[in-house]
Parts: sequence; structure tokens; C-alpha cells
Amino acid sequence: MIQRIKQLFSWRRVRLILVYVLIIFVSSFIGNIWMTRDQASGQLSSVVFKDIQGADFNLEFNRVDNSAPASTQVLSDNPDLQDKPVLLYFFADWCPICKVQHSVISSISPNARVLGVAMQSGDDENVRKYVAKQGIDFKVINDENGAISRSLGVNGVPAAFIIDNTGQITFSTRGYTSTIGMLSRIWLTHIQ
Repeated sequence: MIQRIKQLFSWRRVRLILVYVLIIFVSSFIGNIWMTRDQASGQLSSVVFKDIQGADFNLEFNRVDNSAPASTQVLSDNPDLQDKPVLLYFFADWCPICKVQHSVISSISPNARVLGVAMQSGDDENVRKYVAKQGIDFKVINDENGAISRSLGVNGVPAAFIIDNTGQITFSTRGYTSTIGMLSRIWLTHIQ
């Protein structure tokens, strides 16, 4: 029995497992870089949207003193979140991976400012029904014709942008991202 345990955890086997883990990590990193190559980077300009309830929504950034964006009160009523980065999350009702990603984003939303963008998912009524069915608890705007998505180079979902208080896009992802991966990007943006 002890010999079998030693065999299972031999240094050779442990090194092999570590090599496989490293290969998977590097492949994922390179894959994300390739998938986000067309997505926007740099400075995001202020934008006015209509949310799925029909109310005007202004995403505006303060570029002078790096204080919280004017949209803070719209994205979150929590004063502790006012200096946190914005997570701009693109999803679609026809995307099966998005259904899994919603739980990650929802778990982050109490601790971050999150704005969802429903990409080409039908009219406002369809998006409202989808949001209710999925239990999405963050503000959502409808990108019915894909204009917002195209303007940011989003050609696949789920996709996310982490935006600092000056409007600078610091990270972008496409495909499923874990809670730890998303929170680490938000944290890195916040400490910059």
C-alpha cells in the first residue's frame, strides 16, 4: 500500500503534472490574447445608453483626478464601490457559455460596478424576460442591432472589459472567465 502511494506521488509524476498544468495555463493565456485581439483597448469615451427599462443611462468618466465616474450612482448605490473599476460584460440569450458566466458575474456584482450588455438578443421585452429568467441582478442595456458590440470590437460572447475610473480599458476577456480570474483583473485595475 505504501509502495503504491509512493508510486503515485513520485517526483517524476509530480513534475509531469506540473508541466501539464503549465502548458494549460500558457495555452489559455495565449488563447485569450488571440481571441481579444480585435477588441477595443485604450481610452473609452463617455457614452449614453438606454437600459432595458427605457431609462437614459450615462456612462461618463472623470479623466482629471481619477475620481469615480459619474455613472457610479447608476451602477451601484453602494458608496464603498464608488472608486472601483467598471466591469462591462457582453452576453447573449443564445449563448450557452453565457448562462454559466452569469453566475460568475452575479457573484462579483455585490463587490463591483457591473454593466451588462445584451448583444443581439432581441427587443427590450425579450431581454427583460431573459434577465428575469436567469436571475441577473446587475444593470443591463440592450444592444439589439450590435452597434455597441461592433464599436468595441466584440465579435463573440461572453466578453468583458475592465475599465478604470479614467475610462481606460485595462483588461478584456472573451470566453468563460473564472471568478478568481475576473476578481484578480478588477483588483489589479483598482491598485494601479
